[in-house]
Amino acid sequence: MNIKKHKVDQQSGVAVHREIPEMRRTEDFDVSKMSIETHGAWGRICDTGGATPEDFKHVFESIMSSGVVDGILK
Repeated sequence: MNIKKHKVDQQSGVAVHREIPEMRRTEDFDVSKMSIETHGAWGRICDTGGATPEDFKHVFESIMSSGVVDGILK
């Protein structure tokens, strides 16, 4: 995820410059390395339903890291 895209948004007299991560390809995600717990949480959130707050926390931690999630929840 080190590849960045430079985006410029023009607004009335102002140019906003941002560096955003480039979108990853499907091949960049190796789901074979995903734990059973993470796979189950994703399934309950996106497919079968019945997700708990812990499922959401677990999925966000798998995306962002537990430190970021803990910092948000404090």
